[in-house]
Amino acid sequence: MAMSITIPNVSSLDPGVWKARLPPDDLRFLGATATRLGPVSVLLLLDAPSFNRTTSTLNFSPTNARVLNLGSTDSAIILESPTSPDGRQQIAHITEQLEQAAGGDAEFLSALPSSLRALGMQLLTTVRASYPGALQFYPKSEKYVETPDNFWVIRIQGRDESFRITVRGRPDDFIAPCTIDLKPDMTGYSAFKLSAPNQIGEFIKILEQVPKKGRRS
Repeated sequence: MAMSITIPNVSSLDPGVWKARLPPDDLRFLGATATRLGPVSVLLLLDAPSFNRTTSTLNFSPTNARVLNLGSTDSAIILESPTSPDGRQQIAHITEQLEQAAGGDAEFLSALPSSLRALGMQLLTTVRASYPGALQFYPKSEKYVETPDNFWVIRIQGRDESFRITVRGRPDDFIAPCTIDLKPDMTGYSAFKLSAPNQIGEFIKILEQVPKKGRRS
């Protein structure tokens, strides 16, 4: 019989994003951890879990769970990920990048305020599924810049609960989705505000149009 785990007192934050209380010791048995930064643990589920809204419980198989970050408290964010073989390969890339992100992706995740934590984790996880890389933080500008190719930049804006995102290319270079309002930024770049989960998919459509250095044909 396949083993399953049921977590009680789970709150749904957004589609595919939940908040729970999971002591770090309970997460260690799931295997290797990508990072150990900040107070919040991040658990990624490769297959869709069963969420019961009536009982506020989340059920999943431990073989399909990956601990991306082991936090110092029992506060945890649980993210649902693609179930296709391609999706699972993408998750492997996400884990590798978080392991290699010395103060980059992990630093961004640990710096997220509570009001933006679920959105920021979902955003970065979605980006990493298609674009392996690592963020680099610049304290003076408070920006996280993508490396090794700086084709997108993100800044946490806690006051208005949003992210300011800059992408390579002018506004008229893009076919912009309806909820994204691209504005001219520094030379050769455009910027916009992201503040809702439904904009993440539209942001990915923008990234698909961004010219990238060393891109394979």
